[in-house]
Amino acid sequence: MKHRVLYYMVDGSTEAGQAALDTIEGGDQIELVGRAHEPNVCPTVEQLAGCEGFVGEFGPVDDACADAMAATGMRIVSNMSIGLNHVAVELLDSHGITVTNCPGYCSDDVAQHTIALMLDLMRQVTFLNRDVRDGVWNPLAGYTMHRTQGRTLGLVFFGSIARAVAPIAQALGMKVLVWAPTKSAEELAAAGCAKAQTLDELLGTSDIVSLHCPLIPETEKLIGKRELALMKPTAFLINTARGPIVDEDALVAALNEGIASGGTRGICGAALDVLADETAPNQALIAHPRCIVTPHCAYSTQEAYDTVRRMSLQAVVDKLVFNRKPKHTVAE
Repeated sequence: MKHRVLYYMVDGSTEAGQAALDTIEGGDQIELVGRAHEPNVCPTVEQLAGCEGFVGEFGPVDDACADAMAATGMRIVSNMSIGLNHVAVELLDSHGITVTNCPGYCSDDVAQHTIALMLDLMRQVTFLNRDVRDGVWNPLAGYTMHRTQGRTLGLVFFGSIARAVAPIAQALGMKVLVWAPTKSAEELAAAGCAKAQTLDELLGTSDIVSLHCPLIPETEKLIGKRELALMKPTAFLINTARGPIVDEDALVAALNEGIASGGTRGICGAALDVLADETAPNQALIAHPRCIVTPHCAYSTQEAYDTVRRMSLQAVVDKLVFNRKPKHTVAE
């Protein structure tokens, strides 16, 4: 008998997953059970029935779902993601269910999106395009623009994505400052970066602040009214990490203050690939004249999709077929 795995994709298709499985030793012992779903909706008990494994794309696993998984005999939850704030990891672990993720699968992709957003803000590409579409042809509109050379990019944390951002920024002639409490000055210097001793130091020094920290209790609303007030009024904020890291009301206020003060207070602009609630996105930020919002797509390339499929399916093969610990196990 093959091991049945709930392949929980928005479109319900198993075609790409099966193609990936065909390249994995032992993959012929897995049967993918495709189920379509709305984004950010947990699988039902009926969908879980008879499956030993779960591979989720945009499917959360809350406490009730974790209990249902245990009741139906689930052995592994393999997440097609890096972050796990949408998964009840501790509860799954208490039920003896292995939990895995896919670290690094889209580091280059998110890094490139981060740089794209940074350059967009610095050159006002989106903002000036909006003007042109509205019938305004003014190359001097908006705020004063500067070259990348000599500007300081501040990175909050220094995981695989931030590490991929740094050399691109350096190639553009930028200084890179990092606040990462677990990283030494020597380690950062080896990557050509300077260490900020505190977040406040990074915020007050940087021309662009880019967030790359996980969403944990300590980082929820890490950037709020006080932190935004520490930033230069000419500075930009970029978030390609997780939406709740930023206090969105405080960000709207800082952007408004930047416009109302003529650029002497607040901040100049922001670019966000993530929002605190992506099922009901913050319309004030989406409509704001100094904010760019993209739909949580920074990871989205064909290469990233191919990689994350293989990593997530390799985990279920390791667990179910070979009864060995998957490489990227976060709880067992």
